[in-house]
Amino acid sequence: ETGAESLRRFMEIILETARRGGSVVIPSFAVGRTQELIYELELYYESHEEHMPELDRLFVYVDSPLAERVTEVFRRNTEFFDQEAHERQRVDRQLLSFRNLVFTGSTEESKLINLDPRPKVIIASSGMCDFGRIKHHLKRYLGDRDSSIVFVGYQAEGTLGRRIVEGD
Repeated sequence: ETGAESLRRFMEIILETARRGGSVVIPSFAVGRTQELIYELELYYESHEEHMPELDRLFVYVDSPLAERVTEVFRRNTEFFDQEAHERQRVDRQLLSFRNLVFTGSTEESKLINLDPRPKVIIASSGMCDFGRIKHHLKRYLGDRDSSIVFVGYQAEGTLGRRIVEGD
């Protein structure tokens, strides 16, 4: 599967889940992977007007204080971005930022995400699900038939993420 096909399928999962009224939970590493996801989601939000009514209602929460700080570091160091990102930056404003992107800093803000009944995307650390805020999102959404858990990275043997992928 190519990168474009993976992104298309990723967005199909998000939109299908939102149409069911569910939320998408994405375990992700705070450094690197989360910024890649933000970049791809930003690109999709900007280039798919046919889904605008749906996308306008769909918030993307990044629930990781470390990911928020790392994203700021990325924004301040755009000279290391690839050519495509430089071209987008010339046309757009700041990269790694779009209208429905919300970073949650405090524990209280994190808990409020799960109280909101609207469909949403939650990107939370840790990437293999053993630590961090992802655990309370998994507890909330794993049993919800309308919601989806999307793994975007390797899940090492013995981790909670691997056990979930294997169907435990």
